Amino acid sequence: MQGQSRLTDFFTSPARRKSSPGTPLFDLSAEEPSPKRIKTQRIARNDDIRQTILDAGQKNIGGHYCKQCDMIYCVDSISEVAMHDKHHSRFCDITRVKISASQLNIWLRKECHYSTGHGYVFRIVPDSSTSLKRKAENIIEELVNPSVGFSTDLSIWGWDQRRTVWVSVTTENCNRCIAGIIVTEPLNSAQDLASGMEVRDENSIIGVNRIWTHPSARRKGIATEILDVIRRWYFTGTHVPRNRVAFSDPSEDGRKFAEKYIGGPEKPSSFLVYAVTK
Repeated sequence: MQGQSRLTDFFTSPARRKSSPGTPLFDLSAEEPSPKRIKTQRIARNDDIRQTILDAGQKNIGGHYCKQCDMIYCVDSISEVAMHDKHHSRFCDITRVKISASQLNIWLRKECHYSTGHGYVFRIVPDSSTSLKRKAENIIEELVNPSVGFSTDLSIWGWDQRRTVWVSVTTENCNRCIAGIIVTEPLNSAQDLASGMEVRDENSIIGVNRIWTHPSARRKGIATEILDVIRRWYFTGTHVPRNRVAFSDPSEDGRKFAEKYIGGPEKPSSFLVYAVTK
C-alpha cells in the first residue's frame, strides 16, 4: 500500500532537493543578455584603478569637460573632482583680476591706453616698469598659459622682445577688473588655414600670440574690442584690416572666434595662422 504523501510535497519541485541561497534571481552570465541589462565598464581612476563603475545611462559619468575653466576631468574620481574644484575656483575667481581705483588711476597716468565701451585697453611694451606690467605677466603665467595650452617656458615677450601685451580693464558698475589679455607680435607672412597658401603683405600682419578673456567676461565682446583697438593703433598710420590678423595654434573656441571675427557672425570665414616661436 502506497504511503500517504506529505502536504509539503505538493509545494516542492521534484528537481529541487537542496536549497541554494547564493543563487541570484537573474543569471547575468547567460549567453543572450536581457535588453535591460546594466553594462559594466572598467575605468582607470586615480583613487582606485580596480573599481568597476556601473553604467546605467547616467549623464554624469566618465570624462567631463568644463567650458568655464577649460578642464577635462573624470566625475567618478573623487581626487579628480577635487582637483577640478580647485582649478575652477582658481580660474573663475574674480578677486584674482580685480583692481583698485588707485591702481587704475596710476596706470592711466603712466601707461598708453585707449578708451573703449567697457573701460580701457592698455598697451604694454617690454621696457615698461609699471605695476600693470607685473600684474599682466602674473596673470599670463598663472591663468592665460594654462588656459590656452602654452608651456610655462614660452617667453611672454619673445626672444627678440617684439611682442606687445594688451590688457582690457573694465569699469562697469564701478567694478574694476582685468577682463581680457591679448599678446601680439608683428609678422611678415602667415598661412591661410583653408587653402594652406602663404600670405605675404608689404604691411606687417598682426600675429595674435595669445588671446584670453576671464570666464566671467566671456561672450561680452571683450576680445573683439581689444582686437579692434589693436588693428587701429598697432602700426602708426595704418588701420590693419581684419583679414590681416593671424592666430597662433588656436583652440576650438579660438578657431570659432577667429572665423567670426574675420568673416563676421553671419559669414564665418577662413583665417590666417602662424607658428609660435620662443
